Amino acid sequence: MNADGHLISIVTPCLNRRQFIEEAIQSVVRQDYPDVEHIIVDGGSTDGTLEVLRRYPHLRVISERDRSLFDALNKGIGLARGEILGHLNSDDFYRENVFAQVARRFAADPHIDVVYGEATVFEQRADGTRRTVAHYSAPRDIEMSFYNITIGVPIINARFFRRRVYEQVGLYDMHYRIAADRDFLLRVALAGARSESLGCLVYHYRQHHGSLSISGQGVQRRKMLSEHLKIAERYLQADGVSSQARHYCRLWHAREAMVGILLALRQMRFGEAVRYGRRVWRYDTTVAA
Repeated sequence: MNADGHLISIVTPCLNRRQFIEEAIQSVVRQDYPDVEHIIVDGGSTDGTLEVLRRYPHLRVISERDRSLFDALNKGIGLARGEILGHLNSDDFYRENVFAQVARRFAADPHIDVVYGEATVFEQRADGTRRTVAHYSAPRDIEMSFYNITIGVPIINARFFRRRVYEQVGLYDMHYRIAADRDFLLRVALAGARSESLGCLVYHYRQHHGSLSISGQGVQRRKMLSEHLKIAERYLQADGVSSQARHYCRLWHAREAMVGILLALRQMRFGEAVRYGRRVWRYDTTVAA
């Protein structure tokens, strides 16, 4: 253990990502901090991913069927030995030389629960060049706020958590296959976790057709809307939720329901549009009361 005193555990859920996984692994290998363990939780890949993983004997790899990406993350968190935990998607990568900054920030203040940084979203063109689609850098766009967790962009992979966060609020809720990260972050924020920005770029998200966190079209979009509404309704109904959190959950709920109405009308699903409308009315009325 070095002078900064913290082992960092990186958990990567993975399934059939031979095309991308090596860049993700290398982004951890190239860090400027020696006390790192990288756990790969593979869901039973059959495309050659496991052969790539065998090139890196330092990895801790488990390969077995899982129920979802968040089931894999929960397994990895359960195996992790580090005081600091980060989540790296198998198709993304970290910026070089950020782990030492993360470790120093945690070591400098034992009261900090979450350290976070900036993130980009990029797409790769057919000629191999990359184009930045989005860059989340403004403080208000990356902070651990109820706004970002709900109607904003949660960028959970650009955040590192102290182990006690999971001990306090629990793991990812398996009821949600797409939006469990937002639910987890809501629990973290409601628990009053202290967070601090590194003030620099930390993470690169890859936008592509098979990305769960970035793509959101068709059936996938409808499933995402459904989960967002369920999470918002859960906290609108719960006791002990702060007025600020309730305010943003209400705005989030109304926005997602209106998007659902528009999608349903576009697809001539009129009964579904009516059901979305009823949900808006019910929860707007409940909150207003």
